Amino acid sequence: MFQSILMLMFSIPFLLMSLYMIHFSLFLSLEFPMIFLFSMKIPVSFLMDWTSMMFMFTVMFISSMILLFSMEYIPYKEHLRFSILLLMFVLSMSFLILSDNIIFILLGWDGLGLTSFILVVYYQNASSSASGSITIFSNRVGDILILLSIAFLTSLCDWNFFMNENFPKLVLLFLTMAACSKSAQFPFSAWLPAAMAAPTPISALVHSSTLVTAGVFLLIRIMNYPHPFSMFLILLISSMTTIYASMSANWEMDMKKIIALSTLSQIAMMMFAISLGSISLAFFHLIIHALFKSMMFLCAGIVIHSSSYQDMRNMGTIINNFPIMSSILGISSLSLMGVPFMSGFFSKDPIVETVIFSKMFSLMSMLMIMSIGMTSAYSIRMISLALKFSLKSKPDINIYPSNKMETPIIIMAPMSIFMGTLMMWISNPQQMIMIPNYFKFLIIMNLILGMIIGSSLYYSKKKYLHLGQASISLWFNHFLTVIIMNPLTKLMNFFLKNDKNWQESYGPNYCFNFSSNLSSLPDKISSQLMFIIMMSMMYPILIFSF
Repeated sequence: MFQSILMLMFSIPFLLMSLYMIHFSLFLSLEFPMIFLFSMKIPVSFLMDWTSMMFMFTVMFISSMILLFSMEYIPYKEHLRFSILLLMFVLSMSFLILSDNIIFILLGWDGLGLTSFILVVYYQNASSSASGSITIFSNRVGDILILLSIAFLTSLCDWNFFMNENFPKLVLLFLTMAACSKSAQFPFSAWLPAAMAAPTPISALVHSSTLVTAGVFLLIRIMNYPHPFSMFLILLISSMTTIYASMSANWEMDMKKIIALSTLSQIAMMMFAISLGSISLAFFHLIIHALFKSMMFLCAGIVIHSSSYQDMRNMGTIINNFPIMSSILGISSLSLMGVPFMSGFFSKDPIVETVIFSKMFSLMSMLMIMSIGMTSAYSIRMISLALKFSLKSKPDINIYPSNKMETPIIIMAPMSIFMGTLMMWISNPQQMIMIPNYFKFLIIMNLILGMIIGSSLYYSKKKYLHLGQASISLWFNHFLTVIIMNPLTKLMNFFLKNDKNWQESYGPNYCFNFSSNLSSLPDKISSQLMFIIMMSMMYPILIFSF
């Protein structure tokens, strides 16, 4: 309780600083020289502007709510371990948000990868260890790419994000792919649904609002100057990701995985906005999405905690007993769909309008607009399956209301309703947005169409189920991620044995084998000498006998 209140108190100054900085158009850049190497200066740089302060407020606020929620969700004996892991994660995230050069961001980036792995394998069973390994391998790719970028930028002797105009094309490609690996975009999407093996409070913090948005934040930092090649690449990747994540969510039965796939789809939308040059819109959606998605995860946590299952077919009969949770899950789903005047509407609609306005109106833009309809379809499906009134089987549900679980979602619920309006007023005070009527109505019609499809589908037709295999595997992304590992297994087993037994194999065992071989050497030499002597004695006899 104390940690939660303390973190909430820490978050308020960041919000006030953010508002002050945006009002007076200020930013604060601090640079401390760390290493001088010949003519090369490697500094530690901090950048405090309104974006980093607002993001810090969001991370701290959500962390405080999750610490309060986890007091009931996590067993009492594990509180200390869980809190320390969570605080380590928040510290890594703070380094990443405040850093202003690529060398310093690696500290937060690596810390995020490591702490997220520890949090995913929290339950320490077979499925969580498998999920943890796919998470850390995918994230390591991003770490390696950032290290390579640092090496390539040594020629410029400047690692600051501000200087991205001079970055070579290869470095921008590396940083873009590193951002995709952290934000679970194609081809690294398989780890995000797998990481749902973690406890729900961890999913709410790590896989909705912080870790997966780190890649988007990196792109926001380096894309303030247009880079056509990288932007086109992001455009392709994000439009692919959003459509297969939305389709996969329509077949998924695991409640947490549906929310994870919707996160994937929304992050692809932020990436799409960045590729069109709308960096402020991407950041706006990042903040709003973090607030309502973490609340949605906490609601799912309450349902799972009550019904003991993550599979929605075994959930139900909960809507009468948990009116607060059911209403708040509805609010967050409406915000996710972008229903008019919820906070998601203010951040999603401008992105879609930018897509329609831009000269890039193509197949990729159509995919992005289709995904909005599919978002409302799978949200309606998720609510109707998870909160259904009846169960065919015996309801194995143990409901006990808890203030520590309900208080965080009650505090976060107004954020999903008002935060969009507040941020719209902050970022665009004039409120003069000239848009043709049919643009707005096109988006809303798409949304309503998705709702109708979502509520009318029975999800049991054979054709629908046949399509499902490709879709559930994220268009074979799961298989592609695993196939690469098969040829490497023998090599990895050799390395594993070597790592485990190196003291034995290079110590006593090696010495024994070496001395055995050495001790047999004199015998071999003497036997060879004996043979030579015998042969030299035999030769004259053989010669004279003939």
